[in-house]
Amino acid sequence: MDTKFMLSTAQLANIETGKKITILGAGIAGLVAAYELEKLGHEVEIIEASPRVGGRVWTHRFGNQPDAPYAELGAMRIPGSHQHTLHYVEEMGLSDRLCKFVTVFEEENAFMNMEGNIFQMKDAAKFFNTRYPEIFTSNYSEQTKLFAAWLKTIVNTISPGNLRDSLDQDLRNHLMDELERLDLTPYFKTNGETINLRAFVQDNPGFRARCSKALDMFLTDIVVETSDDLLQIKGGTQLLIDRLAQSIKAPIYTNQPVTAIRVRSNYTEIDYLVNGVKQTRRCDYVLCTIPFSVLRKIELEGFDSRKIDSINNTVYCPATKVAFHTKENFWAEQGIRGGASFSGAGVRQSYYPSVKFNPERGSVMLASYTIGDDADRLGNMTEQARHEYVKEVVSNVHPELQEAGMIQDVASIAWGNYEWSAGGCTVHWGEENHTIQYLEAARPQNTLFFAGEHCSKYPAWLQGSIESALEAIYDIVSHEAVDTTVTYSFARKQNAKIQNRELAMAA
Repeated sequence: MDTKFMLSTAQLANIETGKKITILGAGIAGLVAAYELEKLGHEVEIIEASPRVGGRVWTHRFGNQPDAPYAELGAMRIPGSHQHTLHYVEEMGLSDRLCKFVTVFEEENAFMNMEGNIFQMKDAAKFFNTRYPEIFTSNYSEQTKLFAAWLKTIVNTISPGNLRDSLDQDLRNHLMDELERLDLTPYFKTNGETINLRAFVQDNPGFRARCSKALDMFLTDIVVETSDDLLQIKGGTQLLIDRLAQSIKAPIYTNQPVTAIRVRSNYTEIDYLVNGVKQTRRCDYVLCTIPFSVLRKIELEGFDSRKIDSINNTVYCPATKVAFHTKENFWAEQGIRGGASFSGAGVRQSYYPSVKFNPERGSVMLASYTIGDDADRLGNMTEQARHEYVKEVVSNVHPELQEAGMIQDVASIAWGNYEWSAGGCTVHWGEENHTIQYLEAARPQNTLFFAGEHCSKYPAWLQGSIESALEAIYDIVSHEAVDTTVTYSFARKQNAKIQNRELAMAA
């Protein structure tokens, strides 16, 4: 799985310990790196530009009580296959808080709003004839048309506008023919209508090969987002951040934005602000986890041209979330126990909690979760206008939101406009070679190293941030100390620990 190699016990004995590493950024990549580097005997410190720790993990709590309801403004789910993330959940003593995350299209009682026609997910197929006349007036089999309609609905619900357009074009040009020649029967669920997109995509690589490049790559994300093995941490993903921060001895300095990074032959120099006053520090080693969308606004010196190109050309996708603290979970009366509704254009997905809150504290719905062009439109509104717009649109599905006192508080984040991220996550849709791009993003500059989801093959996921941090740790601890042909990777060592744990559980 990993490309680098970790040191054996004998080799570790010969490595210089006590290296001093300055980590830029207190998101999960920076915290994992600090935690592991300290265990290896190195001295670290963390400098964070924002007032808070966690980066794009941000659990907003509506109240100070321990049982206050909460919304995830950032990372909110963990795929069951993301073993690095689950390793640290266990390491931080949070395994007993893992529970199922009910995702979009899993809750059949959730709603869909198709151009003003509002119906429950379980009845969606009845409306496809009028919603997609271009599909149902064709000469293809009813099964092909129904499958294409579901595929279009799933993509429309999750993807940004340019990918929705890509699917329309692909269906017109050749994908309907491709579906017609395949046996689609195994991919319809037991009700005979909704589809198992994950199984279909896994079993039919030829279908993906005939999609546009951008749509092909985005299908990977769609399959993960609609899979039934997603997990969450009850109490909020922020608990993982808090436990990591508490496990680190190193100081974490917040409100100290970096303004310049200068790479020298055997050290790295940084400028940063403390209470608005510039400070300069010469660092033996620096691990930079700052998103490239922010790093490109910082004064950089001593970087080679390839690295500058990588920093300037890494693409970030905006994301916007709006959460309502409600007086009660009125949606439960309609049989909704989690999952998400498609609330309409501009708002896209509305998620319901699949964990229980104290009814005396009310409940929370993630009223809007958007990416791409939809997120840009919401993000460019004033906060008040954004909240009012989302309330108006979602009220078409849930008129209860208009009742006096139903919405008790609102929280939102426009990650594309947030100063310390300038984007929701990196994207690789349409990139010719994502592997080369993320490896280039992770490539060091002398004693300056890089980590974060933008440096990984898992963009947008905690798994990517963690894996890139483990890779960077290897580079730092082995720098100028050992031959590069060592035999075991640090990330592989973590994998071995995970596998041993799974074998023990199986036994």
